[in-house]
Amino acid sequence: MESAAGQASAETDAETTAAADTADAQNFEGVKLVYWSNWEATEPQGVVIAEAVKAFEEQTGATVDLQFKGRKGIKEGLIPALDADQQVDMFDGAQNKSNYGDRILCLEDLTAAADYEKDTNPVLMELSRSYYDDGKLYEIPYQMKANGYMYNKSLFEQAGITEAPDTWEKFLDTCQKLKDAGITPLTTDDAYAMQAFGMHLARLIGDEEVKKVVNEGTWDRPEVLETAQAFEDMASKGYFSSQVGSNVWPTGQNTELATGTVAMYCVGTYVVNETKNITGPDFKWGFFGYPELEDGINGLEAMVIGNQSFAITNKCENPEAAFALIEMLTRGEWDAKLSQESLAIPADVNNTSWPEQLMDAKPYMDNCTEIFATSGGLENNPDITPALKENLLKLYAGTCTAEEFVDNMLAASKG
Repeated sequence: MESAAGQASAETDAETTAAADTADAQNFEGVKLVYWSNWEATEPQGVVIAEAVKAFEEQTGATVDLQFKGRKGIKEGLIPALDADQQVDMFDGAQNKSNYGDRILCLEDLTAAADYEKDTNPVLMELSRSYYDDGKLYEIPYQMKANGYMYNKSLFEQAGITEAPDTWEKFLDTCQKLKDAGITPLTTDDAYAMQAFGMHLARLIGDEEVKKVVNEGTWDRPEVLETAQAFEDMASKGYFSSQVGSNVWPTGQNTELATGTVAMYCVGTYVVNETKNITGPDFKWGFFGYPELEDGINGLEAMVIGNQSFAITNKCENPEAAFALIEMLTRGEWDAKLSQESLAIPADVNNTSWPEQLMDAKPYMDNCTEIFATSGGLENNPDITPALKENLLKLYAGTCTAEEFVDNMLAASKG
């Protein structure tokens, strides 16, 4: 039987397959690359990357010293290693590597030589360039994720809901239908409490203005109160789980959403992979983008998208070989396998056979022209995050009003 990854690979067009096989035509005999990965060797991503690296070595004659450092190892160890002239040629990890400064190479020439960009979501490439003052490309995105409402299709069906809502009015109607059917519509955890509120506020004022709110403490803006009132209204109607006020991640995610007792959770598509041992293979996942607001300044084309990324260091003596490995991992067969095994969105736009659990996110990703910052910008000030999480959970639980939320955040911002 052909694997899901094989099916995805088969659906790539001839041009993409040729791009994926670029490494076949290149001889890197005698080249040694040191690759630090932020994954663990036992994670799905680590398993697939190890297989791909072995194939790369066989095809090109290169030797790759693949070291699984984990998130902490990359965060704490990479800059000291590079500054000590230790050989590390390439690495992966969370998007936005601008903190590495001149320790990483500009990739504009390499991507142009490979005609690489035509097969990657252009908005994600634009996002990758936006992190750097010169507007140039220093990292290659992969392991994409989209944020919005992940939901249980079986519970929607039980409530007679046949399509995902795209406007706020339809969203509220969806919540009411679920409640009428005896189903709890919404939950969240402290870790993700900011996502829905932040995206709602960003619909009204845009994510740059949301960042100003959290950084400048302008919680008395009328749009903040309007957003808080929307969530106060939902809480008063009983749309949130009765335990939402005390949920510490991953309680809501694992014991409510994944077990099928709550229908919706505002989060990233990565939750599918995080909960797969609980949900099992028969859980029917759905996704929809944060609903449009009648008085909003943007719509479903604006959303939160993120990714991991690859970078090549300034210590690399063979950047063409390092880029060839990156290309192999983000194109064709190996990109498809990474997507299927880790239940993530593929980097190669020609890999159209997404994991079934994420297929609903595809039209939103395909139509995205504007990328919001994480939580619509609401996570831009870590100093205010603890107070924000605490008061949002109170708001969702119905233990504080919209006005009290605003007052509490004004007081927290003043220290």
